[in-house]
Amino acid sequence: MASTELATQRALYIGNTISTFVYGGNLFLYAYSTYLLMISTKPVQRKIFYTCFGGLLLLLLTISSASNNAFCELMWIERQNYPGGPPAFLAANIAAWYNAFGTAADCAANILTDGLLLYRCYIIWGSSWPVIVVPAIIYLGSATMAIMMVIQSAMPMSDLWQGLAAQFGISWVALTVSFNIIVTALIVSRLLLFHRRVQSILTNEQQSAYTGTAAILVESALPFTVLGIAYLATYIQGVPSAIAVGIVWGTFVVLAPQLIILRVALGVAWSRDTGSNITEPTLHYDRNSESFGSSNMIVKNP
Repeated sequence: MASTELATQRALYIGNTISTFVYGGNLFLYAYSTYLLMISTKPVQRKIFYTCFGGLLLLLLTISSASNNAFCELMWIERQNYPGGPPAFLAANIAAWYNAFGTAADCAANILTDGLLLYRCYIIWGSSWPVIVVPAIIYLGSATMAIMMVIQSAMPMSDLWQGLAAQFGISWVALTVSFNIIVTALIVSRLLLFHRRVQSILTNEQQSAYTGTAAILVESALPFTVLGIAYLATYIQGVPSAIAVGIVWGTFVVLAPQLIILRVALGVAWSRDTGSNITEPTLHYDRNSESFGSSNMIVKNP
């Protein structure tokens, strides 16, 4: 029992430490993307949308990280003499308002991120509605389970890692990971298909920008999906390491869309017309104007 309690606290410490580094990366990405958006020639509405969207995600991540750190500070420093020690404090305060608030912020960020990924999948597949029907249904189910988990985890003496709250939590993570797997597969398959079709048309630089490894990893949020699978596996098993993986996964919920926004700000993200125009024989790419099109057609990125 003691070894499990120690492993749980160690997982909290490791998770918070790693998430702090990732938070710093998120902060830099948001600042840099905002700067690039402000000096770009993109429509004002798009600048405002991506700036506000990235800022909201960063705010939600800040709330989540602050609640985790506040809880650990209380457990290990302020209330270290709590009867029964840190393990008893953890069990008695796991449903405290600040923990529920942090969980709600994480879930809200995940709903926003999955929404952006669904939209990007729709864009990359040439605005094809049939392609996103199944992911959209899973997305709605995931959002519902997330809300139910937050409500249940805020109940007195509730525990996010066991009981009814854990059942809702596992359902939420399972649905959102399934959603990410499907969307990632759709995006990766689409980009790989176009990579094969444009090898003889585009230069190496142009291929790298739109169908290269970095483009595939960022546009499909592949690292986020892989981490989600690891989180689901540990969450189902109920092992202490699930806490560390879950905290880190929560920061990647924001990192994945911030990288996509950076590509938008750099002018190399896919637009509605990139797929159709990328195979034009007279295709050219003008990085200075952040455009991609044929000799008689210029396509702006979103």
